[in-house]
Amino acid sequence: MSDGLKRIIKDSFYITLAIDALLLILILCFWPADGKGSAALGLIWGSAIAMAGFVMICSMVNGLTSVNKGKSKGRTGYYIRYAFYGVCLALGAWLMKFSVLTMLAGILAQKASLVVYSLQEQRKDRK
Repeated sequence: MSDGLKRIIKDSFYITLAIDALLLILILCFWPADGKGSAALGLIWGSAIAMAGFVMICSMVNGLTSVNKGKSKGRTGYYIRYAFYGVCLALGAWLMKFSVLTMLAGILAQKASLVVYSLQEQRKDRK
């Protein structure tokens, strides 16, 4: 994998951790007492799922060679990735009893990290 993709993954991971820390503080302050642990673990589980999916995307992009192969690889990667998301979310909700809301918040935290990363890169380019 290229150094650029590795840097994006690493930076996204750290930004996701920062966003998760803020969300964990909100969970600890406002979530009902009997479900705080499950909610916090759900947030971490959702972020881990999203980071794994992002790494899968980066890995797929790194392996693309031609446009024609890229379409079929992209489609297959898309199906595999969303099956992975579905299975992991179902396992988290059903077996581990994590809050679906906080798992989705974890996924959104990782997606928000990509927006923050791109805004940081835009600011660097302007200077």
